[in-house]
Formats: sequence, structure tokens, C-alpha cells
Amino acid sequence: MSHHAATTPKHLPLRLWPRAYWRVVALLCICATLVPIAGYERGPIADATAPYRFSVPGWELDHLPDKWMRRLLATPTALARDYGLEQRVADVHEFFAVSHSVRSIDRQLLKLQATTPATPEAANDIAALEQRRGGLAARREDLRPAVEETLESAIAATLESLGFRAWTGPFPPVDTVLSASPTVLVTSPRDRIERQDTVTLRTGLTNAERDRIESLVEDQTDLSALVLDTGGIALYPSIAVPYAGLDFAMEVAAHEWVHHWLWFRPLGRRYFQGGDVTTMNETVANIAGREIGELARKRLDRDVPNSPGAHLHEPPAASNNSSGGLPPFDFQKEMRATRIRVDELLAAGKVDQAESYMEERRKAFVAHGYRLRRLNQAYFAFHGTYADTGAAGVSVVGQQMAELRRRSPSLAEFLRTAAEFTAPDDLAEYLDASGP
Repeated sequence: MSHHAATTPKHLPLRLWPRAYWRVVALLCICATLVPIAGYERGPIADATAPYRFSVPGWELDHLPDKWMRRLLATPTALARDYGLEQRVADVHEFFAVSHSVRSIDRQLLKLQATTPATPEAANDIAALEQRRGGLAARREDLRPAVEETLESAIAATLESLGFRAWTGPFPPVDTVLSASPTVLVTSPRDRIERQDTVTLRTGLTNAERDRIESLVEDQTDLSALVLDTGGIALYPSIAVPYAGLDFAMEVAAHEWVHHWLWFRPLGRRYFQGGDVTTMNETVANIAGREIGELARKRLDRDVPNSPGAHLHEPPAASNNSSGGLPPFDFQKEMRATRIRVDELLAAGKVDQAESYMEERRKAFVAHGYRLRRLNQAYFAFHGTYADTGAAGVSVVGQQMAELRRRSPSLAEFLRTAAEFTAPDDLAEYLDASGP
């Protein structure tokens, strides 16, 4: 029996109060910055998205008790329950294996439900898959709370080892929910690539619903619109999708924690200024999130190989194999080349030609297994925010942030330096002043 399992149950709630207290503080501070984001002004974008909006207050009310109030109010027996590291890691791997199976069944169901005309055999297959999915989903939900705590603890311990420790541990406390993440509507002007409105929408939108939203916006404005999935979002607790694997979830949880941490500092408070300041925030979170996530994964489980999962901002590929002796299709290289050509066409005022070119390129990506539903200005505006990815195009922020990390003796110093910047010029001037 472990030391914690032998602890007297009546003492356990006292150890939980400091962590719960700081979670309340973090929640109130972060939500105070999120409430104005929703916006209720009327207009084409508001009208098009009104039926599909994601409710931040509703989500918080649903998940706040689930995350920690339940722990505070739990019975002494539940609070005293403890598992060894080996069992906790086994539960983590089972959770992600089950999540992968649920995702696979969902895809099979979509194919069967699209079969026309419907056959008795297909109906039987659908019923069997739905029954199996129900059992797997119940098991995943049973595992989820403990798995979230295990991942949070691994990330928190990693942050402490890197020098991020307040009174009871890292602040804000690491808090994440392994759940489906909201979709977002992103818009950009058609004559240039520039991220403008970003509206958070509910999860699970069908392609028909996405098409409808995009058409309504584009028909009533001169904007390019795109509704796309996210791998996570920096609410508090944050959200990380479970179906892309353990490594992906760890990276996303760490990425969103960096956003939480930045919100209490100059760079993070300016996130919603948009443009290059938003790009700076996302690039810092990408660089640090990958590093923290990798270290936390090693801390959690040093003997198990990395689990498969998509890159944080790369569309999934069904297949990426070359044939006929041709070199492999390089998504990052090809997308960057596409972005550069689009910028050239838009700069020359050839908007229609740029849009025709993007559709041709989209078909080429699809032919190589990348499931791109739309490729337009809004796509590049969104992915360009993450300036250390191949789709970012011509932005230099990614290179500058990577150089800042290279010059920083530690991740903590990198984050604390970057957090004080308020504009891209600050970053450039710092690099010039600090030398090669």
C-alpha cells in the first residue's frame, strides 16, 4: 500500500483546498477576459453563427463541478482511494486506446449511414456498432477523471522542475478536460490574408452546417470564411481532444497552459489585438507546449514508445505514400509554396485567380491523402497564426521566436522574456540587442 493510500482520509480534504483555491482564482481571472469575447452585436457573421454558438458559461457550469468541486465534496472513501503509478499509466493508455476505437466506430457509422438505399444488413451493422460504441464511451467516461488528473500531475511536476512554482505548484494550476473541442469560424479579407473575426462554435458540426455558415458569411460580405476543428482551446479548464493520442493530448494541454500563464502577463493580455501579436502568442505556446509536453510524457512513461497522433496544426492524412518512384509528398513544403504563390497573386490584385489556384491545390492535397474540405484565405489566416508551422507562409515571427528559444539558456527564461513583449518590434529589437 502506498504512503498516500495509508493517509488518514480526514486529512485529505485539507491538502486539496490550496489547489482548489488557486483553481478558483485562475478560473475567475481567465473567465473575466473571456466573457467579452462572445459579443452579441448584430451583423452577417453574428446572424450566420447564432444557431451554432459555443456557450462558454454553459461549458463552465457543466465542467467546473466535474473537475474539482466533486473532489472537494466527495466522501472520505473516494478521497482516500489511490492507485500506484503503474495502474495510473495503464489507465491512461487504455483511455486513449478506447478513444481511438470510438473515433474509428464513428467513421464506420458515417459511411454506413450514408449508404443509399439502406439495406437490412447495413441497419444490423449500424445497431451493432452503436451498441459497441455505447459500451466503449461509458468505459472512456469512467476512466476520464483519473486520467485527466494523471496528465495534469505529470505536466505540473514538469513545470515545477522547469522553475514554475508558486505557493502550491504552477500558477495557474494545470487543469484540462479530455473532450471534443469546439469548432471555430475564421474570416479573412479576400484581397489579402489577414485573420479577422474568430467565432467559437459548438462541437460536432456537420459538413452541411459548415457549408451553410461559410456561404452565409461569404454571400453577405467580401470575406473568405472557414469553419474548422480545433485540437484544444484555452478555456479554464482547457480542452484537449482525446482521439489523436496521448502525445497530442499532452502537447495540447501544455500549449493551453502556456496561454493561461501568458494571460497574466503583457503579451498574453494583448492576445486579442490580433495580427502579429496573436501570432506571437500562438508561436510561444507552440514552442513551449511541445517542449513541456515531451518532457511530461517522458516523466509519465519512459518505457512506452510515442503514441500515434496528428501534429497540433496539420490536417490528418489518410495516406502520404509516394508511388511510381516519385519523392514523398511533403505537406509542409507544398503548403508553404502554395501560400507564397497565393500572396503573389493577391498582391497583384488577382483575387479570382488566387482562389482558383487554391482550389486546384486543395484537390492536389486531397489526392495525396490530406482531407482539406476548403483551402482559402481564411485557411491561411488561421494557420498563419502559428508561425512555426509550414502553412504559416512568409511570417518571420516563427523564425524569430525559434531564435529566441535557441539563445535562451532555459525554457523558463524563454517564456519569461517573451511574456514581456507587447509587439513584434520588441522581439526584433531584443534579438538585435542580444547579439548572435
